[in-house]
Amino acid sequence: MRTFSNVITAGVLLLGTAWSALAAAMMGAGPEGPHVLRAVGALVLLGLASWVWSRKGSRVGAVAVVALGCAGHAFAVRSVAPSSERDWAPDLARAAHADVEGSRVTLHDVRDFRYRSTSDWDAAWYTATYDTRELTGAWFIVEPFSGFYGAAHTMVSFGFSDGRYVVFSVEVRREKGETFSAVGGLFRQFELVYVVGDERDLVQLRSNHRKDDVYLYPVKASKERISDFFLDMVARMNALHARPEFYDSLDNNCTTNLVRHFEKVSAVKVPYDHRTLLPAFSDALAYELGLIDTDAPLEVVRARHRINERALAAADQPDFSRRIREDGAQARSAP
Repeated sequence: MRTFSNVITAGVLLLGTAWSALAAAMMGAGPEGPHVLRAVGALVLLGLASWVWSRKGSRVGAVAVVALGCAGHAFAVRSVAPSSERDWAPDLARAAHADVEGSRVTLHDVRDFRYRSTSDWDAAWYTATYDTRELTGAWFIVEPFSGFYGAAHTMVSFGFSDGRYVVFSVEVRREKGETFSAVGGLFRQFELVYVVGDERDLVQLRSNHRKDDVYLYPVKASKERISDFFLDMVARMNALHARPEFYDSLDNNCTTNLVRHFEKVSAVKVPYDHRTLLPAFSDALAYELGLIDTDAPLEVVRARHRINERALAAADQPDFSRRIREDGAQARSAP
């Protein structure tokens, strides 16, 4: 029993020290990256806890030392405030916002870049007015990417009767020279932003230039629910524009935000489970809830709505949005 208690105590000390080291390194980190030297201070914490344990024979005292250190770092992390005024990466230099008058929504700073590569583009933004009475549908977009099991980016696109489509993408707002880190996202390293853009920007960037698989699923919901969904995203976007928040890898990321919005188009509450933490499988959750096609096995539905070949064939074409939906619609209506 004593050996087991010692193992548990050692595990708690090591995990607490590791958390404190990460908090110290990531807190306030920007383009310069983690503050590694600050993390070394966590070793002092571990050394003090080890001394209390070995010299005083107190496991509780050792754990208390590390717990106090973790509490101090947690307080310091929570004291860091989000900002809308930083030296932002060029593709995130503007944050979309909207004016709402009844059913008419005027979106400002809609992104419309044209890419030659992931790092070479022609930058453009525009202002456009949409009428929620003209909404024809919503599409759930999933972009799995390599590097981490279950990792993916999720977005939502809305279509209108005049043939226009506009995409909402919940992202980290990177500073110049900064790269995304899931660990940094746990320690308030990034602000959260709603990027609103043309499909030839936000979809084509991922399918044609990053070469990631992209799945475009029509959302099964009434026009009223889709309108509520659209307006809810606009309201959240405006709230972030007025009062910035930090991205959080666990509970304030692209998929968890969409889950909250998806509840506007679902007759049932969307559960929080592993598929929101591992969004590459979020389409399976949408499938279970009946938010996307359920007329065939999930793998068939996935294959039907994978758009990469269609997106490559329609690259930069004015009817890009229509063409990436064409074959999927035909497959769904086939006998």
